[in-house]
Amino acid sequence: MAASVLIAGAGPSGLILALILAKSGVSVRLIDKELTHRVGSKGSGIQARTLELYAHLGIYDSLRAIGEHIPDIAVYEPGKTVPAKYVRLSQIAEATPGTPYPNSLNIPQDHHEAVLRTHLSALGVEVELGTELRAFDHTSSKYHVLATIVKHQADGSEVVEEGKYEWLVGTDGAHSIVRKALGLSFLGETQEDAEMAVGDIEVHGVDPKFWHMWSAPPRTIVLRSSHPASNVFMLAYIGIQGDIAPTGLTRDEFLNAFYEVTKLKREDVTFGEATWMSRYRPNIRMVDRMRVGRVFVAGDAAHCHSPAGGQGLNSSVADVANLAWKLALVQKRLAPESLLDTYGEERLRVIAQMLRLTTELYGHTMSSFGTKQQIASEAPADPELAAGTAGRDGPAQMSVARSGRELTMLGVNYHGSSIISSEANTVTTTTEAYAKPETLSAKPAYRAPDAPGLLHVVRGGDGDGTGETSLFGVFDGVKHTVLVFAPAHSESDASDIVAFLGKLPAAAETIQSVRVLPAGTGIGAGAGASAGFDLVLEDAQGHAYKEYNVDVNAGKTTIVVVRPDGVVGAVEGSVEGLERYFGRIFVGF
Repeated sequence: MAASVLIAGAGPSGLILALILAKSGVSVRLIDKELTHRVGSKGSGIQARTLELYAHLGIYDSLRAIGEHIPDIAVYEPGKTVPAKYVRLSQIAEATPGTPYPNSLNIPQDHHEAVLRTHLSALGVEVELGTELRAFDHTSSKYHVLATIVKHQADGSEVVEEGKYEWLVGTDGAHSIVRKALGLSFLGETQEDAEMAVGDIEVHGVDPKFWHMWSAPPRTIVLRSSHPASNVFMLAYIGIQGDIAPTGLTRDEFLNAFYEVTKLKREDVTFGEATWMSRYRPNIRMVDRMRVGRVFVAGDAAHCHSPAGGQGLNSSVADVANLAWKLALVQKRLAPESLLDTYGEERLRVIAQMLRLTTELYGHTMSSFGTKQQIASEAPADPELAAGTAGRDGPAQMSVARSGRELTMLGVNYHGSSIISSEANTVTTTTEAYAKPETLSAKPAYRAPDAPGLLHVVRGGDGDGTGETSLFGVFDGVKHTVLVFAPAHSESDASDIVAFLGKLPAAAETIQSVRVLPAGTGIGAGAGASAGFDLVLEDAQGHAYKEYNVDVNAGKTTIVVVRPDGVVGAVEGSVEGLERYFGRIFVGF
């Protein structure tokens, strides 16, 4: 039997989409036209918001084991092997109870994808390499997409097959066949005057615990380490306009440019194999729609932009996290197809601002090399590109000192969404999609914060009060989590909420109910309050009540609905509020 969802493209966005759908019990087929898995560090910055999603999905620890925080950049004077200074590209933030992963991780993209494939394989899903989506028909039937797929053989021959799928998602990159076949607009620009050579190359003679930069304006070279224990670096060479061939520099051409710019002796720094080399020019474009019937686009297939600020890969993951839970509910006939329209409704607003931010930041960075007109901005320096603003005076250097907290994506929100609700919240469309996270706490349209130090009082009605967890340990990336902050005496409120949730379609598969008792309540009080809740927790350290703005002394019930993608969908005070929220989500409710 054919899978329900065909995913074309097995980069991070395709892998995460397949992972969430598989965890949701939806059958998927994940194909990629490449004959082998891609190599190269490329998009290596994993932002804080993405790390939180990975924690919900249970894959954070696997990635943390191979990742490091963005290192300092060593800046050299010509001919010198000892750095003139070290510059921090991004400020290290202190973890808090609500934000346990505030700093991005540096993980080469090929290693990142390998970890995701391992977790996906554990769910019985493998990437089909050498398998290309050649064409599809999405108009002949209301109930399926007919896909023509070509399997490339090792001997160069092809095997053509056709199959029907309920849904098709194109995560097939900037040259997406899915986007092109749908006829979606992809308006924007290619910045021809901001080219650079990029690639991965083995380097000896520099410390892999740092990134390294040499500049002889207008030419600059950056070597970005992939890991403190690896001698493979990503190179970025910004030269004189027109001196980089369309295919990029060859290894020998790069070496010649390196020694010319750095004025180093060839024995000072030596180079091994170059695994890939190409030319890069910022291509800044986005679609106007992300869904046409039973077909979707996500990630680079829907938007492409400069690498400034390390938003690309992370935005792609955010796309599919938003889509996956909605698609799972619709595919299971638990939600109306109209729910899928909120995918583009919520994401396009965010992507539009992301393109503005990264374009401004990239222009600001490149202006330091005299390759673009100065763009007035106080955006933080670009850790993803390792831009050459480091070590310079003036506005660009001041940018380096800024923390760039908005680029962590912790403030990204879905204000104005038709499925976000609250009794006490006025939703406006004027709120910035990238809000500064320092001023935020749990409220509708924003991320749901963590809260550690939660004690298990009762699990499933028969626990014994042992064990400790956190809210990120409770969220699973698949189910809605309904947090009920109800004092021990609020038995009628609690029982009404449990009764309502039990009526929702496939409640056991789609909802987990969690009662959060105030600190000091104890097992005795919790035992009497546990009936019907999936989990009863005591907020022993008070973090949950604080992070979720609940007055522990108010004596009233507060209900917080956290969506599977970790976004607060509603903050309510009654069952009627829950009815309004879930009435927008489920069929016939």
